[in-house]
Amino acid sequence: MYYCGLSINPNPVHLYSIKIGPYSFAKKEVSSSVVQAVYNAWEMERHHSAERHLYPEVIDVLQQIKEEHPNVIIGAVTDGKANPMLMTFTLAPYFDFCLSWEDDQAGRTQFFKELKSTGSDAELKWIYEAARDKYKALAETRGTLKKDRGAVSASSIDEKLWIHVGDDLAYDVGGASACGAKTVLMELADKYGQTARLRFDNMNKLPAWSVTTKAELEKRKIMNLAAEQHLDARVSFMSRLPEAINDILEASADDE
Repeated sequence: MYYCGLSINPNPVHLYSIKIGPYSFAKKEVSSSVVQAVYNAWEMERHHSAERHLYPEVIDVLQQIKEEHPNVIIGAVTDGKANPMLMTFTLAPYFDFCLSWEDDQAGRTQFFKELKSTGSDAELKWIYEAARDKYKALAETRGTLKKDRGAVSASSIDEKLWIHVGDDLAYDVGGASACGAKTVLMELADKYGQTARLRFDNMNKLPAWSVTTKAELEKRKIMNLAAEQHLDARVSFMSRLPEAINDILEASADDE
């Protein structure tokens, strides 16, 4: 199975009276139904916008992976509300599930608590273990639908190769590898305009939109260095991803 990482977004909140200078907004609490409707509209447009701005090769790459590996299960592990399965005109046909950090608030809260502490290591395994459980449930269901194979045992599922694809060295590589995954870092060429690495590359010259604290930057630097040793492939062009996956599969087969 293959995983991809995506992005962070806030949850809807109630709005109360706000006064700035001579202007007054929301004189009374906005009803939860209105807040939810506004949030739903925002979330829908967020996904439509993502569809309009996909990297050109993405669909071709996913199609190639599906054709070369017909039994693959592709899932998204995201640290926010982005969900490729809601991108009905582009990504949805290629994904089997999506797991968000917000699906497990307790694990997410504990992670950020540990991230802020200088005395402990931020534990990322929780989200990837949850993703693996979701994969197992899907694999078992697929197995029961194939009359000639019957149900798939948990032991045989555990032996399946897991390849995690992401753009964050500490989270995607470090976290997934701790759960036994092979890892591919999507550190794309400049032509893609990828912003992920800008968040942590130069601690003295962060982009204007960055809200990362100095303490988190220091922690992430340590996490990045630790994750480097668990990296199986680094990809600069989207079209190279199927080849990188096949290289990992061949190397794993040779090790058996």
